Amino acid sequence: MKRLTAFLAVLALSFSLASAQTAPHKKSPPKPSATVEAVAKTLTLSETSMLLSLLNEGDLAALMAIPGIGEVRAKAIQKIRPLANVTQVVEAEGVGEGMFAQMAAYAKAGFPQPEKKAPSKKKSSSKTTDNRAPN
Repeated sequence: MKRLTAFLAVLALSFSLASAQTAPHKKSPPKPSATVEAVAKTLTLSETSMLLSLLNEGDLAALMAIPGIGEVRAKAIQKIRPLANVTQVVEAEGVGEGMFAQMAAYAKAGFPQPEKKAPSKKKSSSKTTDNRAPN
């Protein structure tokens, strides 16, 4: 009887330890810095809403239209979607306080489209060739 009681006690203890080890510990995302929060507060409600929409729903080309965002950063932003707040974008690889400030400036400017560069025309040579036979 003592053996059975000891066995059940060990069994109960092992189950409680096993369940404690397998329970996932969710880390809360890091809180944005005071600088990021301050920059975010400079945005109007409309600008914040439009920027959040762009970050959550924009395709690769739309994200790359943001100054300083290339393909790698755009993919990193897509990876952390959905964002509940624009400040969460700093959790993306390669996006820090400075990049967030550029995004805010882009939003304040009205989300301007990047200028398309016109193909440069090569200047034609002004030299004329004389095809006459020499005298």
